[in-house]
Amino acid sequence: MIARLLLFCLFIIIFRHTVLSRGRSIANLDVVDASAAVDIAAVGLAACIVTLSGLFGRLPIWSSIVRTSAIWLVLYYAFCGVSSLWSTIPVYSLYRSIEYLILFFATVGAVVQYKDFTAAEGAFCRIAMATILLDMCVTIRYYGFSLSPGVWHNTTYSVSSGMLFCYCLGEYLAMTKAKRAEAKSRSRRLLGFGIFSFCTLALGASSGSNIAVAVGCLLIFLALRRFVLLYVGLSVGLILFLWGVGGHTILHVLFPGKSMSNIETGTGRIFLWQFLFSRFLERPVVGYGFGLVGRVSRGMATHAHNSFFAVIIGTGSVGLFLFGMFTAHLWWTAISKVWRRGLGTVGFAGAMASAFVNSMSLPVMADRWSTYSIVFVSLLGLFILHMRDTGNTTRVLSAR
Repeated sequence: MIARLLLFCLFIIIFRHTVLSRGRSIANLDVVDASAAVDIAAVGLAACIVTLSGLFGRLPIWSSIVRTSAIWLVLYYAFCGVSSLWSTIPVYSLYRSIEYLILFFATVGAVVQYKDFTAAEGAFCRIAMATILLDMCVTIRYYGFSLSPGVWHNTTYSVSSGMLFCYCLGEYLAMTKAKRAEAKSRSRRLLGFGIFSFCTLALGASSGSNIAVAVGCLLIFLALRRFVLLYVGLSVGLILFLWGVGGHTILHVLFPGKSMSNIETGTGRIFLWQFLFSRFLERPVVGYGFGLVGRVSRGMATHAHNSFFAVIIGTGSVGLFLFGMFTAHLWWTAISKVWRRGLGTVGFAGAMASAFVNSMSLPVMADRWSTYSIVFVSLLGLFILHMRDTGNTTRVLSAR
């Protein structure tokens, strides 16, 4: 019941940002209109449920977070809240940081309600699928059910599709061929969600997501010691790259619909990052305040299109240290678990690789809460609460 209530609050916000999306001027970030009021009400309701349900008293959520890399992410967003002291829009920076923390705990709280790993994994897959479908509603809202591939180009739902696909691929390949009913059911579920996520990934035609998924797949092959697949993947990639230098074949695959000028400049991102770095050098220690990239960039973009620049502009070197500790600790833990072949770890590593690579073009993490944030945080919650202590009782469904 608690999990459903928390997910209800989370999807109210996603529904508002997708089906009921509306444009907003950067100059009016601190104005609370009707749409913002819906967000605030949903966040407030989620905070009440987390507090009154006793999640942190009855279940070891906080102790699990403290013992994992997630504590560094919590500390980072806590410092984002502190950045409101020097932010040019104090209330906005404070609210955005509190919003992320509340929704972070709400998402983790929803995941932890599933005591069984396979049930929690199924919940993660359904959350990701629902998020992708709602994100696709934005395209339907503006263009209808168009059959033109270019209309469906999207860098938002492609992020969620990439994480879901890499997770399903990694876990599907890692499974044994056990004939037990639960193993067959899990295999079918991973295959079904994997096909769905691959189709939506291809439909989104996002250059960043294509590259991110390619990296995630290579990491999965390496983790599973599928050296033949790894060799084939690298060889095909090298051949296509060499071929694409002259014939642009690989460019059309990885950068669909992009001109050479767009590819070379990252669709203008290079110029944005150069400007943001020059602004960072003016306030390198604590930055300008969380969530104010749009203001700092003078309207060049609503966000930094890169998690690194989102961190240094909002919170400076101090924030970069905290987020860097989260990244280092997360990957140290993930790699150690992968080599032990814990249940869910191979898929998690592939999905995280996809998320981190995608963050070089879209801030999947270290920025404001967005639609793909629920997919990233639910995956993180699945890892820290269900994978870190995987024992022999769960290995019947795991890798060889």
